[in-house]
Amino acid sequence: MSRSNFTIITEALSHIANKVNLHNHLNLQDINILLENFFRDILNIIYKDRDFKNLNAEESNFTAIDLGDDKKELAIQITSTTAIKKVRNTIEKYKEEYGYKKLIMLYIKMDKPSRTIGINIEAHDKIEIEEWSIKDLCAKISDLEDEDILEIQKIVINQINPSLYDSYSKNRDLSGTENWDNLENKDIRNFSDKLTEVCPEINNLRIIKYSRDIASGEAELSRFSEREVRAMKYRIFEVCQDELIEFCEVNDTSKSINISNINALIEKFTTKACTIIEEKSKDYSYPLKNRDLIKKIVLALINDCYLSFDEKGIYA
Repeated sequence: MSRSNFTIITEALSHIANKVNLHNHLNLQDINILLENFFRDILNIIYKDRDFKNLNAEESNFTAIDLGDDKKELAIQITSTTAIKKVRNTIEKYKEEYGYKKLIMLYIKMDKPSRTIGINIEAHDKIEIEEWSIKDLCAKISDLEDEDILEIQKIVINQINPSLYDSYSKNRDLSGTENWDNLENKDIRNFSDKLTEVCPEINNLRIIKYSRDIASGEAELSRFSEREVRAMKYRIFEVCQDELIEFCEVNDTSKSINISNINALIEKFTTKACTIIEEKSKDYSYPLKNRDLIKKIVLALINDCYLSFDEKGIYA
């Protein structure tokens, strides 16, 4: 799991809990209502096998519960009030015909209240009850796959400041991902082989530097959604293929190419890559745009058999 993404989630949820606490002191309750859909979206990522609905949005109002799943197993009451009186009031208003097996009291607090009496004793077998705090919610999020954690990160940041993730409303580049998955690794040479074949006199220290850049780029990319990175790789591959064709048209790659030409080609690859990602970002959401990391993606594409410095790397 990417610890940085999870840290952002915990800090954001802590911020939301503090914000709710402040609003309650000011007797402003609207924020509690707005958070119903927020927690619904998070729960739908945690529980992929079910679909939570905001029951308050249904035509027939559900008293005492806010969210419910389509399996009639879990009902959720979202509240910032942890007093036992609130729990009793919820139990009294809950109607057995709702049919849910368990009721979760989700407190918008960092910690659950300590009880001298078991919470299920209060329910008198009317329904099983469980209490969650924000910490409990975070524990469940920590067990998710990296891609799911990234999606929740976007949701919580969007709740605090939508401008931080205005790209979240954009579509994923699914066609880019699919096209990448259909690509074949035709040129089996690695980065070093491709360099030495067109530039036999290249300094080994430069190859080592390129290899280090590739490794550091892969480490950085591991922090992002693999699906979105694959889409980026395909878009970069496409435009770099065009650039490689032009390079081979004006350079006799069957003969030795000097290092200046190689460096110039890598920079052209990078410039084209940055331009296409910037352009595609008008319609699609990509996890990164900085030139340094995009250049490392270019180097990785060369190393992973998708680009080269000669005609062998051109896909027919």
